[in-house]
Amino acid sequence: MPETLITRPRRRVFPGRADQIAHARDFTRRALGACPVLDEAVLLVSELTTNALEHTATGGAGSFQVTVYQGEAALLIAVKDDGSDKIPLPSPADALAEDGRGLGLVELIASRWGHCTDEHGRTVWFELRWNGLNRPEPWHGCMGEAVDGWASRMIADLSGS
Repeated sequence: MPETLITRPRRRVFPGRADQIAHARDFTRRALGACPVLDEAVLLVSELTTNALEHTATGGAGSFQVTVYQGEAALLIAVKDDGSDKIPLPSPADALAEDGRGLGLVELIASRWGHCTDEHGRTVWFELRWNGLNRPEPWHGCMGEAVDGWASRMIADLSGS
């Protein structure tokens, strides 16, 4: 049975400055409330917003948007930035590196994640599930491709369909 969306999507746009990462974490906390995976969601939002500032045109004069969808046993969060010609991929683990772990954490913690790019920028998203749901197969390709259940409705909304 498909997941039922129980909250409307919550969105907020932030200026492309490092001090806005804390505001994005606070927004995520308020949007999710007493969610079983709140700490994980806040951590991953922090990682994705940091990546948006460090690796895309967002840093400085740009902006990024955080969108939160919450269902009965899962959530999906997307961070949209001003884009880059680089493909977001997890870096190989380096125990001595001071950075480069963000997407590795997303890959490790999220039930699934992905990204897509268009003329308006790039969106990197992740899904977290709870209540004993099995980890699904990862989505491949961009948001908006045929996917299952409630998340497909959320993804269609994110891509403007």
